[in-house]
Amino acid sequence: MRILFISDKLFTRHEREMIARLAVGLADEGLTVAWAVPEKIAANLNNQVLLPVLPIAQNRLGLTPSRRAETLLTKARDVLRDNPDVVHFFGGGVARIGAEVTRLAQAVPAFELWRPGLEPAIRVAINRVYGAGVAKADDAGRALIVTPNDDARARATKAFPDALVRTIPWGVYPVSESPTRSVGTVCLLLLGPGRDSKAWQSAFRAAVCSAQTSKHVHIFADAQTTRRLKLWAHASQAGVLDRLTLFDESATRRDLMLHADVLIQPDARGELSTILLDAMAASVAVLASADPQSVVLIDGKTARLVVDATVQQWHEAIEMVINNDAARRKLTESAREYVRTEHKASRQIESLVDAYEWVGGEAVRIESAPMFDAH
Repeated sequence: MRILFISDKLFTRHEREMIARLAVGLADEGLTVAWAVPEKIAANLNNQVLLPVLPIAQNRLGLTPSRRAETLLTKARDVLRDNPDVVHFFGGGVARIGAEVTRLAQAVPAFELWRPGLEPAIRVAINRVYGAGVAKADDAGRALIVTPNDDARARATKAFPDALVRTIPWGVYPVSESPTRSVGTVCLLLLGPGRDSKAWQSAFRAAVCSAQTSKHVHIFADAQTTRRLKLWAHASQAGVLDRLTLFDESATRRDLMLHADVLIQPDARGELSTILLDAMAASVAVLASADPQSVVLIDGKTARLVVDATVQQWHEAIEMVINNDAARRKLTESAREYVRTEHKASRQIESLVDAYEWVGGEAVRIESAPMFDAH
């Protein structure tokens, strides 16, 4: 079976390790995989992963969406040695061109419904692939919606009653041994795009308070978010600039995360992120905003959750995990066991292979009412 992954810039930036891991695992199961990404990031990515990376041409004058799709499909055929059987979409930014590639290849579309709000893009893509007057004789050839948890599955089943929905939790590989961390220092790592600006500012200020109290506390923070929220000046006034490090591309800096003591994630948007699972697997204490749409953030089991985005609550949470060794150890051991039992990478790969085989086959075009609303 031949699989084409296609991901937009946002998803590629945040989850390229997961896609690469899936591709290697699928290859071990005998599937052939290629990965299409926007051309601006394709060249750099091609040097970092062990699978073919295909550039998606930019939308420029004289290059229609159909032409861009034809070009991408030609490249995919060269690598896969035939049309892809399944095109797996990661991110709403590739819905249009991915749908055109899927239609031209007569492939089955698979969609990763990894966060709320992707349903409209998936609907548009399904309609572009199948159009009106299409139905299926059986499960073969139907659109596949992949959800990471049961809550997302319920949304998908309601939004796409004619699609096939599979719940496949995201997985990571457990760390065999805890990474060596600096003795006598505490590393606080603040991640996230800062869409919840109030929570991010409060968490940053709370981390600065802890750094003022203890000279052993070092802060590493996402550079783009820190600058956008104008927090550098606050750290300067507090006199902790010597223990504040800003870094770019925080979503890809898994090396920093593995050597942190505490990962702080103030954004709560119902978005799943494997970096949280990686942190739990590596015995890094996770502090996060309470997120009712997240099933991996469980207060007291996988993370310490902050309900109100106040400096005081964030400071109390930080102080608890850096000053109470027993409480921190209990939390990290519980989180690590949760990931080991619920979020295995091998299980994600096996389930994905089964789902692809489930929907593999040709669509049957018959004269009937449209399966998907074309509007």
